Amino acid sequence: MGGLTDPPAAAPEPAGLTPLEELYARYNDPAWLDPDPLAVALRYRAPDDLEIAGLAAAALALGNAGLIVKAATAALAPLGPEPARTLAELGFAAYAAALGDFKYRFFSGRQLASLLAGAAAIRARRGSLEEAFLSFDDPREPDYASAASGLVRALRAASPEPWPSMLLPDPADGSAAKRTFLYLRWMIRRDRVDPGPWTRGDPARLVAPLDTHMAAACRRYGFLSRRSVDLKAAREASAALRRVRPDDPLRYDFCMTRPGIRPDLSPDDCFGCA
Repeated sequence: MGGLTDPPAAAPEPAGLTPLEELYARYNDPAWLDPDPLAVALRYRAPDDLEIAGLAAAALALGNAGLIVKAATAALAPLGPEPARTLAELGFAAYAAALGDFKYRFFSGRQLASLLAGAAAIRARRGSLEEAFLSFDDPREPDYASAASGLVRALRAASPEPWPSMLLPDPADGSAAKRTFLYLRWMIRRDRVDPGPWTRGDPARLVAPLDTHMAAACRRYGFLSRRSVDLKAAREASAALRRVRPDDPLRYDFCMTRPGIRPDLSPDDCFGCA
């Protein structure tokens, strides 16, 4: 599957644990959330609704954070306070019509509606997206790259109409698949920021949602040597973070990416925490 079963590249020696824990203590707080797209998903509390709202917000997490929040809010508005139930009742055609001329970056409302309709179809068959995700997992693999690919392919197969691969990237294609792994972080991790509605996933096997901001942060901390931002780089950074925190390698992801989200922070604010 495009190198998904290959072991991650050898990771550089990471910086010490203490600066990262100081970073976590300072910034892993909902006060630093805005305008992260996770804020949109966190408007919902029920696990079913978090699955759907989180998928919409993660799929749209491309570009300016403030604009992503506005787009995800608009996309979920027709589904009301219980998006999972409403989506199942509305169906694809009615939801696509309710989105009207919605468009964000490269994605139309109809394409997003098809993705979410695919999610609703899987939920109707399997009970949850978590159940579907776990069905693709081989626990002998070091991380969730292959399981993530299986989930993306299942969503594509269950969707009533095609949607662009960029909407929810398949790790098997070799890209960093940042938004796919971001969704899994939100669903599996649980702390003051990440809601973790899925209860059977293992945070130790998550892959870093690597974009240019996270890649730059990882290089500053010595977690990444690869120059390309692709799946190999995401797995290299994850392996290095796993050496620092074997049980929870993405513990520091939210904190390390604050300069890319918050205009009031610079990279120096989130590096070293003297």
